[in-house]
Amino acid sequence: MDPVANAPVANAPVANAPVVNDPVANAAVADAAGVAAVRVEGLRKAYGETVALDGLSFTIPSGRVTGFLGPNGAGKTTTFRSLLGLTRPDAGTMEVLGMSVASELAGIVPRLGAIVEEPGLIKGLNGRDNLRVAAYTLGKGHDRIESLLAFVGLGADARRRIDGYSKGMRQRLALAAALLGDPQLLFLDEPLDGLDPAGQAQIKTSLRQLAVQGTTVVVASHNLADIEAMADHVIVISHGKLVTQGSLVDLLGSYRTGYSVEVDDLERAVGALAAAGLGASQHEGRVLVESDQGSEISRVLAAAGIFPSELSRRTGRLEDVFLSLTGGGK
Repeated sequence: MDPVANAPVANAPVANAPVVNDPVANAAVADAAGVAAVRVEGLRKAYGETVALDGLSFTIPSGRVTGFLGPNGAGKTTTFRSLLGLTRPDAGTMEVLGMSVASELAGIVPRLGAIVEEPGLIKGLNGRDNLRVAAYTLGKGHDRIESLLAFVGLGADARRRIDGYSKGMRQRLALAAALLGDPQLLFLDEPLDGLDPAGQAQIKTSLRQLAVQGTTVVVASHNLADIEAMADHVIVISHGKLVTQGSLVDLLGSYRTGYSVEVDDLERAVGALAAAGLGASQHEGRVLVESDQGSEISRVLAAAGIFPSELSRRTGRLEDVFLSLTGGGK
């Protein structure tokens, strides 16, 4: 499962599960789609009086890109650290790749890759030598280093000392290090942070490619547009609890936000719809109507002598859905 293999890159999310909040039902859905890569039940972690995780339960399907989302302080980093064995939860169970984190961590770790918090890179070394040190630490050879440097777009900068790297370049190098062991499962906390648009596009494509080849990729990010562009599956948590999880396609489809109407006279259309009790506004040369009754919108406009050239259903963006689910937190 070499990430530099020529595999097709999926351009659209794959529908795989309905959006439900019942962890038992979600586990059944994930099992129907294939063996779950991660299963968490009743996870709890408190730091003094602060409860970071409060009975958190979720399932991550294998071979997909899953967006792990939540406002600041929702418990995302604590969850990652718990799954990686870096933090011991107070209660709950965790299975990763079919093994118990509590009792089989030694068998899990060699099959994982991760970027959590600040990447542990050695500033006095160049990019290539950083990967050599990481390979030695993992007990791996150097045979994949050059292909990984090319995979993350650092082939031309491999001989530069990383204290001269930009933040985005360090993120690329951290991703290469996370891939050294050819992991089955990747946990990535803000992997696009600091990258320019071209770099973000490249890494998003690379992560999609990894998923197509069978690697399970879990990405925590505050950039919801990035998650929407590359994820198949989404988990949303808040205050240490599950809010929802499921297919991105189903999640967005379940949050319909009315209709978009294209007409010649925007102001007159908005006035007619408002007079009929339908919330309407102008946006980017179109009329947005807060109603799920397309036939009623057409009737009101026709009665006013207005005939749309287009009337289409709008679905929510991930940002709209996220803000609705979490009460506006980010």
